[in-house]
Amino acid sequence: METILVKAGGFLFMIALGFVLKRIGLFSLNDSGLLSKLVLKITLPMTIISNFRGLELNRSYLMAIGIGFGVHIAAIAVVLLLTRKKSPAHKAFYIINTSGYNIGLCTLPYMSSFFAAEAVALVCMFDVGNAIMCFGITFAIATMVSKGREGINGKEILKTLFSSMPFVTYLVMIILCAAKVQLPVPVYTVAGMIGQANAFLAMLLIGILFEPKINREELKDMAGVFCLRMGLGVAFALLIYYFLPVPLMYRQILSIIVFSPILSVAPIYTERCGYNRSVAAVLNSMMLPFSMVVMTILLMILQVY
Repeated sequence: METILVKAGGFLFMIALGFVLKRIGLFSLNDSGLLSKLVLKITLPMTIISNFRGLELNRSYLMAIGIGFGVHIAAIAVVLLLTRKKSPAHKAFYIINTSGYNIGLCTLPYMSSFFAAEAVALVCMFDVGNAIMCFGITFAIATMVSKGREGINGKEILKTLFSSMPFVTYLVMIILCAAKVQLPVPVYTVAGMIGQANAFLAMLLIGILFEPKINREELKDMAGVFCLRMGLGVAFALLIYYFLPVPLMYRQILSIIVFSPILSVAPIYTERCGYNRSVAAVLNSMMLPFSMVVMTILLMILQVY
């Protein structure tokens, strides 16, 4: 337990460090663009490549991809049911911010510090389904709800999906893995070296982006999304833990990652669908440390360390 608390505390310290460095002027929100590019286009893809070293696809990994799809679809269905009387922009806000997980910037580097590559690969598999939904299908549904079918631009959605370096890396590595093709050992070694910077840069970026500014008028929508995410997280975790036919450790990991933070690009998608971007940004900032605390508590309860 001491080890998990030290590691969790270390990640929270990195987030706090980023926030403090921004407050004293060493960094600014403008620097987040560069850090985001470093993480999403370099260190995170290198981490993904490193985690695929020696990996062989099995039923559990394929099932994790399906879970990544399934939790999204279930969340969207629940949101559409509960928000049927709200305005189109409000519906889109709930769809985008209730479904979707920030695996790459938060959960993957966090879980990588506790588990071996085989277990971390399961997180990557879940993120494949998550990424396809987040960067394509979910946004398409939200756009359809907010603007009608004529508002959907298929080319733009495909461009967004395939411009995501983590998604493309997942796709390429899965294809290679399915074909039983392994990259040269030096490639995995160098990728692992570069990927080691991912956790620190990702947590530092989260701290720089953290802006706890709350607009009281829209607090109700924020509270609604928060309650939905937590309620759905509990439901998904229980279903996965007790009914998914995979090894215990895999069920434990999947039960934890459904409490991951909101997708980092959610504020951008929220604005495109006609809702106030700042509300989504504040919600995103507040959910980051909360989700990490929840995942840490679950790691201790399930004794996955």
